[in-house]
Amino acid sequence: MKKGIIGGLTLVAIVLALVSGVFILQEKVSGQAFKAAFASMESYRRRHHEEKPSFLAVVDYSKPSYLKRMVVIDLKSGDLSFFFVAHGKNSGDLYARRFSNSPESGMSSLGLYKILETYSGDHGKGIRLEGLDPLLNSNAFSRDIVLHSADYVSLNYILINLMTLNSPMIGRSNGCFVVSPGDIDEVEQKLNHGAFLYAWAEEP
Repeated sequence: MKKGIIGGLTLVAIVLALVSGVFILQEKVSGQAFKAAFASMESYRRRHHEEKPSFLAVVDYSKPSYLKRMVVIDLKSGDLSFFFVAHGKNSGDLYARRFSNSPESGMSSLGLYKILETYSGDHGKGIRLEGLDPLLNSNAFSRDIVLHSADYVSLNYILINLMTLNSPMIGRSNGCFVVSPGDIDEVEQKLNHGAFLYAWAEEP
């Protein structure tokens, strides 16, 4: 009897993993996020003609964290690459609902960022960011808001949270943009050649 129960639970877990895997591997960034990102980047470039970015990363925080809600756009070829990305722990659980530019807030910040240099830190390879919006993200550099990787951004973490917390969410950061360790090299290689990042969410 006990063996049958264990076998049944294992089967349920496998089916759940397969169904969840198909569901959460969706790539989703809204048209509104794309439009806002390009408008913000072009507005900045009109005032800074020296900027000639090759890539633009768009993060759509209106989407749940089990979706690949960050897209990196090759501005020359139009190619799109999608990635999971975490939000700040005080911005929300499955969804990012609250945002702040304040130090120690533990929240994500919205708006346009300029990609700066890469570095090696506690989480391995990372990318420094400069917030370009005086209201939304101007404290990003002093807050150490960067793009880095961590193990809690993964399909396995989503499935663990689905089984234990009844919520298919990835982990959360202190406000940084966090991608999967398996993706950081690709993201860094693209963004390191001149790029902007734009974080968007629907108005509350």
